[in-house]
Amino acid sequence: MKIFAMRAAPLVLVIALLAASSAGAQRLHVYDFLRNDASARSAAMGGTFVTVPGDPVGMYYNPALLTTVDTLQASFTFFKHVLDINSGSATAAAGIEGIGHVGGGISYNSYGTFQRTDRSGQETGEFGASDIVAVVGWASTLGEGFSAGVNAKAIFSTIDTYGSMALALDGGLFYLDTANRVQAGLSLLHLGSQVSSFGEENEDLPLDLKLGVSHQLRGLPLLIALNFSRLLDEQDDFLDRFSSFGIGGEFTISRPLRLRLGYNNRIRQDVPFGQSKGLSGLSAGVGILVKEYRLDYSFNSVDQVGAVHRISVNAMF
Repeated sequence: MKIFAMRAAPLVLVIALLAASSAGAQRLHVYDFLRNDASARSAAMGGTFVTVPGDPVGMYYNPALLTTVDTLQASFTFFKHVLDINSGSATAAAGIEGIGHVGGGISYNSYGTFQRTDRSGQETGEFGASDIVAVVGWASTLGEGFSAGVNAKAIFSTIDTYGSMALALDGGLFYLDTANRVQAGLSLLHLGSQVSSFGEENEDLPLDLKLGVSHQLRGLPLLIALNFSRLLDEQDDFLDRFSSFGIGGEFTISRPLRLRLGYNNRIRQDVPFGQSKGLSGLSAGVGILVKEYRLDYSFNSVDQVGAVHRISVNAMF
């Protein structure tokens, strides 16, 4: 425990300082796409992936989860959003003797094409918009069930002929209690700033403090996870800081089949006032294992806006 305390102290101090500074005015965030779920599996569980081990995409939620990936794994995801918005990503992670656990990934967002017009409203052609994020991560065990990790990322966005770039870091802690089948985690994501911006002033990145816990039930093949996110967002009431929560479950029907359900309260909150919330925030999905491969699908409801679909393929080498 002393080893953990000494090594974790710098991260805890950074988190405390950021929490104190978050009491200022509400800020405008750029690169909100960084909050998107990284895979079909995580999306089906309502984004509750801060403490889910053994998956390379866990590094996007908590870089310390890299320590739970020993053999080389790769994950590929296609994300069909509403309208013409599409995304794709590729992620890989492995444990390397003498170095630790490492991972890397790249994701791409395309927002389709738009009509370009002049000041008089005459069409003069088309333009597009896109985002690219490249991430590398490293993690190591600390002893007594604890591990820590860090990510470095480069973020690029373009709109027509304009562009912006940012550099950011993620940090995370993970605790695994194998005897009681309990996992706990804490992560601080998107800590950084713009190197270049679309306008004259730089905008803040969507800094996110996440807290999670999960439990594998005894006698029942069900993993239940509870996550809190956006804990640094300014709120009028302290308890409102915990309103951005998600709960998810993964039920192992048989060795090759997984069923998943989730609920994300933040998505439900974002439905405009006065509109029916319907099934907003609910998610479901399935995972099918074939030898060293796993195919995942997720369905996430945003009610009147529509539904979004993700497909992921995970391979173990």
